[in-house]
Amino acid sequence: MTINAEALQELLCQRLCEDVVLDRRSDGDLMLRTHFQFPDGDNLPIHLSQAPNGGTRLSDRGHTLMHISYDHDVDTFMDGTRRALLERIVAESGLQQQQGAFYLDTLPEQLPAALFQLGQALTRIYDLTFLSRSNVGSTFYDDLADCLSNLVDESKIKRDYQPNVPNSDAYTVDYRIEGSEVQLFLFGVPNRDKARLTTIMLSHYHRYELAFESIIVFEDQTEMPRLDLARLSDVGGDMISSLGARDDFNRKLLRRIAA
Repeated sequence: MTINAEALQELLCQRLCEDVVLDRRSDGDLMLRTHFQFPDGDNLPIHLSQAPNGGTRLSDRGHTLMHISYDHDVDTFMDGTRRALLERIVAESGLQQQQGAFYLDTLPEQLPAALFQLGQALTRIYDLTFLSRSNVGSTFYDDLADCLSNLVDESKIKRDYQPNVPNSDAYTVDYRIEGSEVQLFLFGVPNRDKARLTTIMLSHYHRYELAFESIIVFEDQTEMPRLDLARLSDVGGDMISSLGARDDFNRKLLRRIAA
C-alpha cells in the first residue's frame, strides 16, 4: 500500500491543531494546553506571555519544581549530581531559570519549535526524580552526605578517613564522626561490591584490634545477596536498611555520638 504523504501531513496538522488549545487567563496571559504530560499523567502547563525583548515567553511558572516537591525536598533534591545534570539540561535546551520557573524566549514564528524544545527539557528535568529510585552510587552518596550534614556539625565529620592500621591508605573509612568515646566509622553501601569491600575493611580493622564502632547505611538492604549481607553483619555494627529509614538513621547515629 502506498502512503499518501500529502493526506497524512494534512491529517497530522489537523490533529495537532485540535490537540493544542490556547486559554486566556484572568491576568491576560495565555496558557497553552497540549498533550505534554509528566510520567504520572498530570498535564504540563505552559504559559505564554510577552517577553521583555518583545518576543514571546514560554514558561512553566514553577510548576515543574512544584510537581517534584510533592515527593521530594527540592532544596536537597537539586543538589550534587542532580544539580549538575539540571544545569546541563538547562544549558543544552537554551532555557532560563528565575525564582523556580523555567522559561524560553522566542520569536512568534519560531513558537512551534520552541514549544517542543521546552516540553522536552521539562520532561528531562522531571526525569531526574528517577535517579533517587535507582541504584546510582553517586546520587546515593550525595543523599548520604546531606543526611549527615543535617544531623552532625561539619567540623565533626572527616571524609575518606585513614585509620591507624597498616596500609591505611587502602582501607579508608567513608566517614569518621567525632563525638563518642570510641571513634565512629560510617560506611555507605549502594551495591554488592561496596558491601564486600566494607566487609574486607572492617575485618582488617578487627585484625589489628582497632577500637571503633560502625554504622552501615545501605541504599537498599533488600537488594543485597544473602551471603554478602551475612558476612557484613558478622563484622559490622548498626545497620540502616536505606536512607528512607530516616528515623532509624537519626536514632542510631545520635545515640552513638551522644554516648
